Amino acid sequence: MKNSHMVVVTGAASGIGKQLAIQLAEEGWQVAITDINEDGLQETAREIGDAVLDATALDVSDAEKVAEWGQRIVDKHGVPHSVYHVGGISMWGSVASMPLEKWEKLIDVNLMGTIHVIRNLVPSMMDAGPITGSAAKELGPRRLVCVASSAGVLGLPWHAAYSASKGGVLSMLEVLRFDLASFGIKVHAVAPGAVDTGLVRTIDIHGIDQNNPRVQKAKKLFQGHAVSPAKCAQIIRRGVRKNKYLITTGGDVKLGRWAQVNLPFLYRGALTGLNRAFQWVAKDAALK
Repeated sequence: MKNSHMVVVTGAASGIGKQLAIQLAEEGWQVAITDINEDGLQETAREIGDAVLDATALDVSDAEKVAEWGQRIVDKHGVPHSVYHVGGISMWGSVASMPLEKWEKLIDVNLMGTIHVIRNLVPSMMDAGPITGSAAKELGPRRLVCVASSAGVLGLPWHAAYSASKGGVLSMLEVLRFDLASFGIKVHAVAPGAVDTGLVRTIDIHGIDQNNPRVQKAKKLFQGHAVSPAKCAQIIRRGVRKNKYLITTGGDVKLGRWAQVNLPFLYRGALTGLNRAFQWVAKDAALK
């Protein structure tokens, strides 16, 4: 049976993606969820229950598998009302030492993965056209919501490779917000600030001993400043309801972006200081 109340959520095994899937289900949507982590994905499906239409483990960097999955979702359940693409990875490191394979992995998952999801779900939404009549009042417009990162906006230390992957997503969405408007599809770019997900505890910082006391202290400071995945998902949902294009999850990102444009000397000073702080943390934490 085709379902006009279906939304697709990627990265749903944990963190922001899991909380978005749960909250969307609580709002009455039926969800098709995916993640590369099958165990975590099935746990999310169990928590949500009957509102889950599909829970398929998927590597979004695999173009062929994403195409097969996307076609099956549309054939079996119909055109998605909305797509929430959250799945991604994070790795940091100095441009001097970070190996090429990590640059490629970030691009394959974060940028190409987003492209694969968009290419295999959004055209069906375009073909279906704008939602009209009573359904428009009940459901609202179709939406493409992609989680990028504040690292795609701000010059954060050690983020060159990660920022390249997320900045590409933001640039693509800036085009799609206009390209898809005539098809009745609203586009939302999410640039989270500090979010206390499991990724924080397991993040790959190339060449750095994460058991080092300075690194552990820095992580605790970050977690104390970060919002929870559930809170982040609430902020995203609120921004979507308000039809905001760029959705940030903390005042620090808004302030950084404003300073970048309006007070570049202040922005430069703040980011220079942050870079020095990162260098201090890494000073005795480099792996031999």
